[in-house]
Amino acid sequence: MKRYLNLVLILLLAVSFTTCEKDDNLSGLILESKQPPSNLNYQDIANAREFTFLKTGLPAVDTDNLVPFFEIVSAKKEDGTVLDNSFLKDVSIQNPVIVEKDLQPANYYFKDGVEVTTYTAVDYTDSGVVTIQDENNFDIGVYFFTISVTTQEEDTTYKTVFDDVLKIGIGPELVTNLLYSPLAQNLVVGQDAKTTKPFLINGNTDVTFALNSDENKLDIDTQTGEISLKSNYTTIENDTIYPSVNVISNISGEISNFQGESFLFLVASNTPVNLPKQTKFFFYPSFEAENKTFGYSKEVITPGLVSLDNTWTQTGSSNLADIDDSLPEIDNKKALFTNVTVGGDSEPHESDLIINTQDLSQFRLGFDLQAVFFLQNRFVEYLEDGRTPTELDVFISTDYNGNNSTATWTKVNDDIFTRINSNTGNGFMGLPYPGDQKGTDPDGRKDSSRNADGRWIRCELDLNNYKEETQFTLKFKLSSNFTESIRGATGRAGRHLVSDVHFKATEQ
Repeated sequence: MKRYLNLVLILLLAVSFTTCEKDDNLSGLILESKQPPSNLNYQDIANAREFTFLKTGLPAVDTDNLVPFFEIVSAKKEDGTVLDNSFLKDVSIQNPVIVEKDLQPANYYFKDGVEVTTYTAVDYTDSGVVTIQDENNFDIGVYFFTISVTTQEEDTTYKTVFDDVLKIGIGPELVTNLLYSPLAQNLVVGQDAKTTKPFLINGNTDVTFALNSDENKLDIDTQTGEISLKSNYTTIENDTIYPSVNVISNISGEISNFQGESFLFLVASNTPVNLPKQTKFFFYPSFEAENKTFGYSKEVITPGLVSLDNTWTQTGSSNLADIDDSLPEIDNKKALFTNVTVGGDSEPHESDLIINTQDLSQFRLGFDLQAVFFLQNRFVEYLEDGRTPTELDVFISTDYNGNNSTATWTKVNDDIFTRINSNTGNGFMGLPYPGDQKGTDPDGRKDSSRNADGRWIRCELDLNNYKEETQFTLKFKLSSNFTESIRGATGRAGRHLVSDVHFKATEQ
């Protein structure tokens, strides 16, 4: 009996040993089962424009659940010509980054006796996206990019090179701004009168012109774009005409069309007519909803007590703007505001209201440029030392491309011409100090003659020094001058409003 028990014991040990060996082998197989990156796929781009900014879509790639890192290996033209650094210096590819984010106060915790208020995370936003900066050397043609993807698991690195995986077709830059100056022109019957030659502000100049309306009244020179009255045209009274003009690319046959009062209007008459200078309100968003379609985006850096949904929300627009007869009517127009005080308490808050980027270069000839906006602060109560608890500052950038933290921002408060509760008359340079200007003044910034507490102010920023900029961005930053919770006698952060932001170009 003992013999059989020993035999069973030996068999069990053998099975156990064999099982352990198999488990170890399986474990090794699991560690080695990760595969190199595969199936990198970009959507082909067929309608890019020469020399202009380009950003691809997100690629798809199989990384076997490992973090991918992308690198542009090389690029070439369709004929095989390899691109040198004069091209590639303007090309970049986005990789995942480690970012630090704030925890909500309710989720703070202690580690080794220290309160932890932040956490780190991997930001995959735009990973693999290829960006080509504006004013690059990519002219008309088809280009192919070879891209590598690398992953790593512990000490093992996997890398795959994907040849010609990204295809970009680049066509002629279309004309997006055709400028007749002045915007209003008088053509007198029987005097062979014609308009000025239009300026092609941007785009490939290999084009011809054609009328798309009023062909019974007008002729156009297909080479110069000058418009004249037909030889048989007659009129009894002054005739206002808004011609529709096509600009046709001789390279691709694509058409850009222009029409409207802010483009060109003609007055045909039997005797000369004096026409006033015109103003183009080329960007006037409604702010009716949080979307770039309506003119803005926002970024909350330090929320304080304010929830994301209650940061830069809609309210009634400025009554000071509403009574300005020079402004166009905007449907569903709203103002935006952030109320930093909740239930009587205020905690430190910082957030940015970013207005859509504008191309000012289209108005670099023959125009005065301005950005106009209306601001207000309400219920701001000073800190114990007399300082304001919150301030709304105005910044500009010429390199913002969607990433607030990496753009270069310049504060322009002192460059703004301000009127308090008025659209005309005397004003001053700079923004008024928030609050009622009363009490101690530790920083020497209060001025009783510039008390805008609870009143709208009209702000004008001269943009003539930025006429060449193609990426001009305006930003409003609300920030706090206190670090602990305040209430009542210790201060109140109050409310700040922004309304009727618009850009205008006035003929010189």
